[in-house]
Order: sequence, then structure tokens, then C-alpha cells
Amino acid sequence: MEIRNIQRTGDMHYLYLPTAWCREHKIGSKSKVSIEQASDGKLVIYPQITLDKPKHLKFDISEDEEEIIHKLVVSAYIHPVASFEINLEKEMDLTKLLNQKRLISLESVEIDKNQITSNGTVTVSDPESLLKTMVKKIKNMIIIMQKSYDKELIERYEDEIDRSKMLIDKSVIESLTIGKTSKLKTIELYYISLISKELERMVDRLICLDNSNQKFLDVITKPIEMLQGILQNPDALDQDSAIQFAKAALIKIDDIKNDSKGTKAYDIMGRIKQHLITVSEVIMDWMVTIEMQD
Repeated sequence: MEIRNIQRTGDMHYLYLPTAWCREHKIGSKSKVSIEQASDGKLVIYPQITLDKPKHLKFDISEDEEEIIHKLVVSAYIHPVASFEINLEKEMDLTKLLNQKRLISLESVEIDKNQITSNGTVTVSDPESLLKTMVKKIKNMIIIMQKSYDKELIERYEDEIDRSKMLIDKSVIESLTIGKTSKLKTIELYYISLISKELERMVDRLICLDNSNQKFLDVITKPIEMLQGILQNPDALDQDSAIQFAKAALIKIDDIKNDSKGTKAYDIMGRIKQHLITVSEVIMDWMVTIEMQD
């Protein structure tokens, strides 16, 4: 950390920006910077960035495998483009494509005969809030699985969790590709992206269980609630909370084995545990990053 003296002229207070920082961001005497006051009182200075004009993308493909086309549509959607079109050479059953997971919830994506188009996609600026919402929805989904086990409602939560993860991807890609001003540091965007990815995969496993696995559902509630608490104020993440979360992620599945219905459910629990362990590793890394910067 570098300490600089505050200068004063009349009623104005100012300080000099570090030369190396100005050189790195090509800041000169005619440049402008963005200043934002954070909720904790910090004053954050961002280099002024000229945003590239969003482009129109066009893809002409001969592929007729629905899953491959689906991946292309989602990838185009999460990138900061003005619009895109995908022209299919071969005729295909578009109803099968619409049944692909996550595709039907994409705003502004239209499917007409052999063409898929999007004219302007939603812009997302706060991946941190999206991650908090994602964790809250996971907690609510677990509660429903424990109590009423309303399958339709559980599937709706899964769709919303998938969508949250996709919007986080979109926000992170926008920040990294067109330099969209964000209050988050690049390393924080990286951690948020990793956590959302593991949580989405975990939920894909979780919905394969039912309310007969009550003991396991009870156990995984604790790490989810702990993660929810950590994300409320990531800047306050410390060694103790990171270690406690890591311990909570180490679920003793052998103690719950009798609660499962056969080997399949037991394997699913193991995979869910591994996703939580991976999240705990990211949280530990995030904590060390914070300690290093203090």
C-alpha cells in the first residue's frame, strides 16, 4: 500500500495519481476518470474506458444437433453484442431446441424456421447481487424439497438458478471484454464466476434427490447458510469464516448413507459434497486475496 499526502488549494483537496497507474491506463493531462464512493466510505477511482461499439454477429452452420446449437445460442447471448443471428443450413425440429435447458428463458431470442435471432440483449451490471440471489434461491429450493416437495416449484427454482448463473457469466464477460466499469475488481469477478459455476452444477445434482433424503438435505443447509452470510459482506471475509465454511463443506456422507435410496443417491451426495468443497477452496482463495491487500 502506498501513502500519499493530501494537497489543498483554497477549499479544494486533491492528491496526485500514481505515475505507474497513469502510464498503465494511458492517462494523460486531457484524460478523465470515474470516481465512486463505496458504501464503506472508500473512494474508488476507475480509469476512463472507451467502450467498443457492440457488434452484430452472424453464424451460418450446417450442424443439426440440438445440444450443439443450444451451446452456440447461449454463448452468443452472454456476450456483449448488439445482436446476433444463427442461420441453420439443415431443417430441424425447433421444438426440440426449445426444450433444451435454459434456452426458453432467454429474453429477445427468437426462433423462426431455420433462423435464430436476437436484437439487443439484457445488460447486467451487478454480478455480486446476482450471486447473493442465487444462493438465496438454492436455500429456498432446499426448504421446499424438505417440506412439500412441490416438483413444479423446485423445477422453477432450478430454472431461476440457471438463469442467475448465466447472467453472472454475461456480466463478467462484459466487464472483461469491453471494459465495462464495475465496482468489482477483476479477481472478485473471477471468484464470483467460479462460485456460481459450482453452485449451478451442484443444483443439477441436488434435484435428482427427493424428500426421502431428509438427513442429507438438513446437513447441506448449514454450508449454504454460511455461504449466504459470507456473501453479504465479502470484504469482511476472514480466516475464521473461511475455515468454518471449509469444515461445513466436508459433509460426512457415511453417516447419512442409511438415509439414501441405493448407490445412485449416495453417489449424488458425493458429487454435491465435492461441489461444496470446490466452493470452499474458492472462498479460501478469496480470503487470502483480501488479507494480502489489507
